[in-house]
Amino acid sequence: MREENKTGTTAQSLLLGTDINSRVQQSIQGRVARVGGTVNQLVNYRQCAVEDINIPDGGFGRVFKDGAVVVARNIFPFLKRFVRQEVLFLFQGDRISRDRKTIILDMHNAHQRNELHDRYDCAISSNLLEHSPNPIWLLLNFYLITRKSGYQFHAIPHYRYTYDRFRKPTTIEHLIEDFEAQADFSDMSHVDDYRQSAVEKDGWQKKFHDRYPLEYPFIHFHVFDENNTNELMKLMFEDVVNDVLKTDVYSDNVVIYKNILKKQFVEKNRKILSRYSELLVHK
Repeated sequence: MREENKTGTTAQSLLLGTDINSRVQQSIQGRVARVGGTVNQLVNYRQCAVEDINIPDGGFGRVFKDGAVVVARNIFPFLKRFVRQEVLFLFQGDRISRDRKTIILDMHNAHQRNELHDRYDCAISSNLLEHSPNPIWLLLNFYLITRKSGYQFHAIPHYRYTYDRFRKPTTIEHLIEDFEAQADFSDMSHVDDYRQSAVEKDGWQKKFHDRYPLEYPFIHFHVFDENNTNELMKLMFEDVVNDVLKTDVYSDNVVIYKNILKKQFVEKNRKILSRYSELLVHK
């Protein structure tokens, strides 16, 4: 949740001094896939036609399928939240991400949906990549749904400003190993590290995890700072710009790049890419 200061806005600055703000303003427009929730970093929604994508429980039990039956004991909280979201949407438009998502889908499986291939001019996400057991594979699914030479924009929490502050940023070598091993939702190798950081040392997540298990999608599998964010994206994509967006209450790694896979990445990983999906070597 993003808190506001007394002026009604959140003071923010880009710590690395790049031109990412203007890049986002110029490039993120047209039909946009927004995945995981509100992306309230840098994006100008006045030039976007948004389609929201999320997994069935939204990660945190907040996404409702069209026509879903809400049990009686949950009807009043649901109606209260629904009305609030609709009122905000009326005044702020696509800047508001509602529980009523356009598409119910886990992005790791987007390659299976032919109608989504090359559907979007751009794809954006916030607070999503760190929840993936296999971030490279997740980004490749974003690649498939976005037209070639379109753009991707992602905001990834900087570990120093989250309950990950007791952990070390994930190495690029580890991310590559997970990709080569085709790590999936059953991966439990990060649970102890996360438990010690978020639950035991930080304590912020204790009540949350009384309800949600220590497994996908409720934990941070990987830990990001500006260095491994930059290294990962430049390993895979063209025209990468990343920065650290700092506000009064949080800090995110923000990154934008052209939706073109690097030839070196494709050639080096052709066999692995084919095991995931033949689409990746033919797009």
